[in-house]
Amino acid sequence: MRNTITKYLWLVLLLLAVILLFQKIKWLPSFTDIFKSKPLEIENTAIVIKEVNSLAQLITITAYNEVVIDETIKGNSIFNNPLVPTLLNVPDLRYADKKMVLIGKGKVVAGVDLAKLTDKDIFVQRDSVSVKLPKALLLQVILNPSDFETFEETGTWTDAEVRALKMKLKDKLIITVLRQNILPKASDKAKLLIENFLTSVGFKKVTITFTQ
Repeated sequence: MRNTITKYLWLVLLLLAVILLFQKIKWLPSFTDIFKSKPLEIENTAIVIKEVNSLAQLITITAYNEVVIDETIKGNSIFNNPLVPTLLNVPDLRYADKKMVLIGKGKVVAGVDLAKLTDKDIFVQRDSVSVKLPKALLLQVILNPSDFETFEETGTWTDAEVRALKMKLKDKLIITVLRQNILPKASDKAKLLIENFLTSVGFKKVTITFTQ
Protein backbone atom coordinates (compact mmCIF):
# COMPACT_ATOMS: atom_id res chain seq x y z
CA MET A 1 0.00 0.00 0.00
CA ARG A 2 2.90 2.35 0.75
CA ASN A 3 4.25 1.77 -2.73
CA THR A 4 0.83 2.62 -4.12
CA ILE A 5 0.70 5.93 -2.25
CA THR A 6 4.21 6.78 -3.37
CA LYS A 7 3.19 6.08 -6.95
CA TYR A 8 0.17 8.32 -6.50
CA LEU A 9 2.38 11.15 -5.29
CA TRP A 10 4.69 10.80 -8.25
CA LEU A 11 1.64 10.61 -10.53
CA VAL A 12 0.70 14.06 -9.30
CA LEU A 13 4.19 15.28 -10.11
CA LEU A 14 3.94 13.82 -13.60
CA LEU A 15 0.56 15.45 -14.15
CA LEU A 16 1.91 18.83 -13.11
CA ALA A 17 4.91 18.38 -15.38
CA VAL A 18 2.52 17.76 -18.30
CA ILE A 19 0.62 20.94 -17.40
CA LEU A 20 3.85 22.90 -17.46
CA LEU A 21 4.69 21.39 -20.85
CA PHE A 22 1.32 22.45 -22.23
CA GLN A 23 1.97 25.95 -20.97
CA LYS A 24 5.26 26.11 -22.80
CA ILE A 25 3.56 25.28 -26.09
CA LYS A 26 0.80 27.80 -25.33
CA TRP A 27 -2.02 25.25 -24.89
CA LEU A 28 -2.65 26.51 -21.38
CA PRO A 29 -2.21 29.98 -19.84
CA SER A 30 0.99 30.62 -17.94
CA PHE A 31 0.95 30.38 -14.15
CA THR A 32 2.79 33.71 -14.19
CA ASP A 33 -0.10 35.41 -15.99
CA ILE A 34 -2.61 33.97 -13.54
CA PHE A 35 -0.73 34.72 -10.32
CA LYS A 36 0.92 38.14 -10.64
CA SER A 37 2.79 39.39 -7.60
CA LYS A 38 4.02 42.80 -6.49
CA PRO A 39 7.24 43.61 -4.66
CA LEU A 40 7.16 43.41 -0.86
CA GLU A 41 4.46 40.74 -0.95
CA ILE A 42 4.47 37.01 -0.31
CA GLU A 43 1.95 35.11 -2.37
CA ASN A 44 0.95 31.49 -2.77
CA THR A 45 1.83 30.46 -6.29
CA ALA A 46 0.69 27.60 -8.44
CA ILE A 47 2.53 24.36 -7.82
CA VAL A 48 5.74 24.21 -9.79
CA ILE A 49 7.67 20.99 -10.13
CA LYS A 50 11.33 21.28 -10.97
CA GLU A 51 13.41 18.28 -11.91
CA VAL A 52 17.11 19.05 -11.75
CA ASN A 53 19.44 16.09 -11.55
CA SER A 54 16.45 13.89 -10.60
CA LEU A 55 15.54 16.25 -7.72
CA ALA A 56 11.78 16.86 -7.48
CA GLN A 57 10.91 20.10 -5.77
CA LEU A 58 7.41 21.07 -4.73
CA ILE A 59 7.45 24.88 -4.71
CA THR A 60 4.56 26.21 -2.67
CA ILE A 61 5.49 29.82 -1.86
CA THR A 62 7.20 32.53 -3.88
CA ALA A 63 8.30 35.72 -2.12
CA TYR A 64 9.01 38.90 -4.05
CA ASN A 65 10.87 41.59 -2.22
CA GLU A 66 12.84 44.78 -2.68
CA VAL A 67 15.77 45.44 -0.40
CA VAL A 68 18.19 48.33 -0.11
CA ILE A 69 21.74 48.28 1.15
CA ASP A 70 24.28 51.05 1.47
CA GLU A 71 27.96 50.99 2.25
CA THR A 72 30.61 53.63 2.79
CA ILE A 73 34.31 52.88 2.42
CA LYS A 74 36.65 55.30 4.10
CA GLY A 75 39.24 56.89 1.86
CA ASN A 76 42.84 55.72 2.20
CA SER A 77 45.67 57.95 3.25
CA ILE A 78 47.42 59.71 0.39
CA PHE A 79 50.71 58.69 2.00
CA ASN A 80 51.95 55.17 1.33
CA ASN A 81 53.85 55.18 4.61
CA PRO A 82 51.58 55.84 7.63
CA LEU A 83 54.55 57.36 9.51
CA VAL A 84 54.96 60.23 7.06
CA PRO A 85 52.37 62.59 8.66
CA THR A 86 54.05 62.20 12.04
CA LEU A 87 57.58 62.57 10.75
CA LEU A 88 56.75 65.64 8.68
CA ASN A 89 54.27 67.06 11.19
CA VAL A 90 51.55 67.36 8.53
CA PRO A 91 47.88 66.30 8.55
CA ASP A 92 47.10 62.75 7.56
CA LEU A 93 45.39 63.68 4.32
CA ARG A 94 43.07 61.11 2.85
CA TYR A 95 41.27 60.46 -0.37
CA ALA A 96 37.52 61.11 -0.35
CA ASP A 97 35.22 58.43 1.04
CA LYS A 98 33.21 56.45 -1.47
CA LYS A 99 29.61 55.40 -1.02
CA MET A 100 27.16 53.18 -2.85
CA VAL A 101 23.44 52.63 -2.32
CA LEU A 102 22.20 49.50 -4.08
CA ILE A 103 18.60 48.37 -4.62
CA GLY A 104 17.77 44.75 -5.39
CA LYS A 105 14.47 43.27 -6.49
CA GLY A 106 14.66 39.56 -5.91
CA LYS A 107 12.59 36.41 -5.73
CA VAL A 108 12.82 33.60 -3.20
CA VAL A 109 11.02 30.29 -3.68
CA ALA A 110 10.36 27.82 -0.89
CA GLY A 111 8.86 24.37 -0.68
CA VAL A 112 9.70 20.75 0.05
CA ASP A 113 12.11 18.36 -1.61
CA LEU A 114 9.92 15.39 -2.50
CA ALA A 115 12.93 13.38 -3.65
CA LYS A 116 13.64 12.77 0.06
CA LEU A 117 10.24 11.08 0.52
CA THR A 118 10.62 7.29 0.99
CA ASP A 119 8.32 4.37 1.73
CA LYS A 120 9.32 4.61 5.39
CA ASP A 121 7.74 8.06 5.52
CA ILE A 122 4.31 6.67 4.60
CA PHE A 123 2.16 4.56 6.94
CA VAL A 124 -1.17 3.16 5.77
CA GLN A 125 -3.79 1.36 7.85
CA ARG A 126 -7.14 0.69 6.23
CA ASP A 127 -8.56 4.10 5.30
CA SER A 128 -5.98 6.07 7.28
CA VAL A 129 -2.66 7.33 6.03
CA SER A 130 0.22 9.15 7.67
CA VAL A 131 2.91 10.95 5.66
CA LYS A 132 6.06 12.55 6.99
CA LEU A 133 7.19 15.25 4.58
CA PRO A 134 10.68 16.74 4.44
CA LYS A 135 10.83 20.11 6.17
CA ALA A 136 10.38 23.18 4.01
CA LEU A 137 13.49 24.79 2.56
CA LEU A 138 14.49 27.84 0.58
CA LEU A 139 14.88 26.26 -2.83
CA GLN A 140 16.03 29.26 -4.84
CA VAL A 141 17.15 32.84 -4.30
CA ILE A 142 17.01 34.69 -7.60
CA LEU A 143 18.71 38.04 -8.13
CA ASN A 144 19.57 38.51 -11.78
CA PRO A 145 22.01 41.23 -12.95
CA SER A 146 19.03 43.23 -14.23
CA ASP A 147 17.44 43.10 -10.76
CA PHE A 148 20.03 45.49 -9.31
CA GLU A 149 19.79 49.25 -9.45
CA THR A 150 22.44 51.69 -8.29
CA PHE A 151 20.62 54.50 -6.48
CA GLU A 152 23.74 56.41 -5.45
CA GLU A 153 27.43 56.02 -6.18
CA THR A 154 30.36 58.22 -5.26
CA GLY A 155 33.99 57.41 -5.84
CA THR A 156 35.44 54.57 -7.87
CA TRP A 157 34.31 51.06 -6.99
CA THR A 158 36.14 47.95 -8.10
CA ASP A 159 34.27 44.95 -9.51
CA ALA A 160 35.22 42.93 -6.43
CA GLU A 161 33.77 45.58 -4.10
CA VAL A 162 30.52 45.71 -6.07
CA ARG A 163 30.22 41.90 -6.05
CA ALA A 164 30.77 41.85 -2.29
CA LEU A 165 28.03 44.43 -1.81
CA LYS A 166 25.65 42.43 -3.99
CA MET A 167 26.30 39.35 -1.86
CA LYS A 168 25.43 41.35 1.26
CA LEU A 169 22.20 42.46 -0.43
CA LYS A 170 21.36 38.84 -1.25
CA ASP A 171 21.91 37.89 2.40
CA LYS A 172 19.63 40.75 3.44
CA LEU A 173 16.94 39.47 1.05
CA ILE A 174 17.11 36.00 2.64
CA ILE A 175 16.91 37.44 6.15
CA THR A 176 13.92 39.56 5.12
CA VAL A 177 11.84 36.66 3.77
CA LEU A 178 12.74 34.44 6.72
CA ARG A 179 11.43 37.14 9.04
CA GLN A 180 8.24 37.13 6.96
CA ASN A 181 7.85 33.43 7.92
CA ILE A 182 8.21 32.08 4.42
CA LEU A 183 9.17 28.58 5.64
CA PRO A 184 6.14 28.05 7.93
CA LYS A 185 3.91 29.31 5.12
CA ALA A 186 5.56 26.91 2.66
CA SER A 187 5.04 24.02 5.10
CA ASP A 188 1.38 24.90 5.63
CA LYS A 189 0.76 25.05 1.89
CA ALA A 190 2.53 21.74 1.24
CA LYS A 191 0.56 20.09 4.03
CA LEU A 192 -2.73 21.35 2.61
CA LEU A 193 -1.88 20.18 -0.91
CA ILE A 194 -0.92 16.66 0.16
CA GLU A 195 -3.90 16.38 2.53
CA ASN A 196 -6.31 17.36 -0.23
CA PHE A 197 -4.73 14.92 -2.63
CA LEU A 198 -4.86 11.94 -0.25
CA THR A 199 -8.44 12.76 0.74
CA SER A 200 -9.41 12.89 -2.91
CA VAL A 201 -8.11 9.35 -3.50
CA GLY A 202 -10.32 7.95 -0.72
CA PHE A 203 -8.53 8.17 2.61
CA LYS A 204 -10.78 9.14 5.52
CA LYS A 205 -8.05 10.11 7.97
CA VAL A 206 -4.94 11.89 6.74
CA THR A 207 -2.06 12.91 9.00
CA ILE A 208 0.77 15.04 7.65
CA THR A 209 3.88 15.78 9.69
CA PHE A 210 7.33 17.12 8.89
CA THR A 211 10.79 15.86 9.70
CA GLN A 212 12.70 17.88 12.26
